[in-house]
Amino acid sequence: MSWMEILKLSISALTLVSIGIAYLAYRTNLQKQREDRVRDSDKELLAQAQKSLQWAYDVLTEQGEHIPPRADRLNWLTSARHLLRQKKIAKRITSETYRIVYAEVEEYWRHRFYTALDHPSLLSRGYFANLENPHWPENLEISSALVIVDFSGWNKANADPTDEVDRDALLKSDALRGGNAGRGLQSYVAWIQGEKARRTIGGAPPTLDASSEGTQNG
Repeated sequence: MSWMEILKLSISALTLVSIGIAYLAYRTNLQKQREDRVRDSDKELLAQAQKSLQWAYDVLTEQGEHIPPRADRLNWLTSARHLLRQKKIAKRITSETYRIVYAEVEEYWRHRFYTALDHPSLLSRGYFANLENPHWPENLEISSALVIVDFSGWNKANADPTDEVDRDALLKSDALRGGNAGRGLQSYVAWIQGEKARRTIGGAPPTLDASSEGTQNG
């Protein structure tokens, strides 16, 4: 084989390598563009879901001025609509990072709704009804009330992070050895564990003696 033929083969090989590198670079760039589009989309979806949760709470409680919320039919309807729309928005979030962030935001607002609705007045059907109307007692639209009350509870689809807590490891941590809260918590845990053991063998219900508590804390 002549040197000219070898040169041609070398050039051809280099050309193929260059084409391969260019193709891989193109694929990598294309993948990055797709990931960027997904990230940007998820960022916008998360931002709107947060706004919708805020709007739902604000319209129900009238910017927090009425807790518990007034039994205003329009307020409850509008709040439920915001909650339903944000639910659809949240389902479109695909990246794991933004889904984790959304779960945290959602839990915060669930708690806000729960505390706003956790009032004795809501125990009575009279809160939801219009008892002064002899023709038809419905006041709050039922579907909207169901949506809001359901949202205020724990979302069973989410794993409870506290289920993963290693109690034994935390009880041995330095944080519990100093400060009133740490020593008091250790006393409480020891008391609860002791009472559970006594109840298991048919003992009396737990009783907290203030004097014994002080002894334990000391």
